[in-house]
Amino acid sequence: MRPKLKLTLLISVLGLVWASGALAQTALPAPNAGFDTTGFIQSATLNPAPRPGVDPALRGGLITVNGKQITVPDNTRVQFPASTWTWPQLFDVTAWGPVYGPDVVPVPLTKAAPPAGSTGLALNDPPENHFPSYEVHVVGNIITTPASGVQNYIAGLIVPVAQQGLNGQGGYINFIDYAAGRFYVGGTMGTATGTQVEINDPVGRYGKIHSPDQRFTSDTSNPTITAATGYPVCIPRVSPAIDPDCPTTNRPLNGGAFGNDPFLATGAPLKFFTMPRVNQVVAGSPDPRQMVPLMVGDWVNVSGSLFKIDPAGLDIPANQYLSVHTLSAHLGIKTAPGTKPAYIAVEVLLFGVGDGNPTVPGPTVAGIAQETSTRAELVAFTTDADANQVGNECLASPAPGLPGATILGVNVDTLSGVETEVQFPHGSTALNPTELCMDDPIRGRIRLQLSKNPKPPVLGQSNAAGPGKFYREYIVRMTGPGRGTFQLPTTATGLPGLLAGQYRLPIFEYIFGEGTLFGQPVPPFNFRDFGFLIRGEGPIGGFGSATPIVGPLTPFPNML
Repeated sequence: MRPKLKLTLLISVLGLVWASGALAQTALPAPNAGFDTTGFIQSATLNPAPRPGVDPALRGGLITVNGKQITVPDNTRVQFPASTWTWPQLFDVTAWGPVYGPDVVPVPLTKAAPPAGSTGLALNDPPENHFPSYEVHVVGNIITTPASGVQNYIAGLIVPVAQQGLNGQGGYINFIDYAAGRFYVGGTMGTATGTQVEINDPVGRYGKIHSPDQRFTSDTSNPTITAATGYPVCIPRVSPAIDPDCPTTNRPLNGGAFGNDPFLATGAPLKFFTMPRVNQVVAGSPDPRQMVPLMVGDWVNVSGSLFKIDPAGLDIPANQYLSVHTLSAHLGIKTAPGTKPAYIAVEVLLFGVGDGNPTVPGPTVAGIAQETSTRAELVAFTTDADANQVGNECLASPAPGLPGATILGVNVDTLSGVETEVQFPHGSTALNPTELCMDDPIRGRIRLQLSKNPKPPVLGQSNAAGPGKFYREYIVRMTGPGRGTFQLPTTATGLPGLLAGQYRLPIFEYIFGEGTLFGQPVPPFNFRDFGFLIRGEGPIGGFGSATPIVGPLTPFPNML
């Protein structure tokens, strides 16, 4: 009898467990919640047709990451490391397909175009298209249908798509192949050994035209191929002749008029020096209006995508090269203090996005307690730094002539596409000089660190009906006597000159709110405070004579 009693008790206990499980599964639908996902692109599809009122060139689709299908709304713009694309453009090989200059020797092999209706980035695409794999970072809200409890993951920001977000390498350049327009890093000096590297440059800004996939291009109008100080660098197109857009005269030799470096042999190219003023430039001397050529022996940090030399060949290092979108050379190239042109490059720019309330950070959202932040952080480097100035220049009353910078949001009119600049912090005319400053020990480093304390001007007082609190792109511009923007001359290859004195970039990292009471529902993200998402971004180029108008995300990842 005892065994039967035990079995009866066991069945009774299991019945209670099953009953409690049934009750748990009939709980109220979960509130809307924010999600932040990073993983491999497993699949990507394009909607066959847009929603009413949306241009077909701006329709959305679906993306699957870590087994979860995410809705990509109509009017989504996808950020890559140094370029921005619409969702349909990712499926159009004519928009991003490989391009090489006629002077590249030997002519590179190219892989076959991905099948129609695919991006060539997803794991379910043919292996030869997505070698080796690509990751994506998607931030959005989970919208729950109250009646059914069905949860729909809707993307708000896709920032960025990359083969690997932290893929990078550092080392000395040991060989430059001028005919092919590529260089080698980490091998034996003077030999074509080590990692083969090319700059992904579809227009020839930094050397010969190389781009196996234009989605992963460097920024060719806002330099991402620079010295550590922000000075743009390049690979000469010819050797030993002078490349007018990348002259070897811009690397003066050690022991001459521009300095003596005890770590270099006499006559070796200098690794740190100050350019003369424009009115002091003479024939054969360095010119601050021209790029600085990379040389054998320079240390570089590079980030990019791995490609095959022969797309049909083996998956071995000898058949692979790195196509880079970002390069920082360990070179201390400076410009004369307080003169134009001066260069600036931003290393870090991130914002805390608050919670939609411009006066009180951190209230509850739909009853969910959360912690929010309105802090901001900027780290930038400029060529305009006086080597004789010592000490911390974070002064309450900065001395006249000290370099500074200002941060401007780029607001785009949703109908005309006309851009206006909005001062950051919004509603303020200037940054506090005790928070935006140039500091030692690194001369030329500019830092801004707004604290986590309440700072309403960071959010501003406008909402979707006005300029919008947050923008897709921001400008960091040099300020101070003798400083500002400077339009460089048109290049010998016909490209418009770079605009020196400022750096324009998208925001890759926003700091959203987080729940403070573990066990409470996860709070949703406040995408309604992003003007470019809730109002749109107006007409965009890149479509020939057509100019599709980017409207609000549809469906929108509603907060509540």
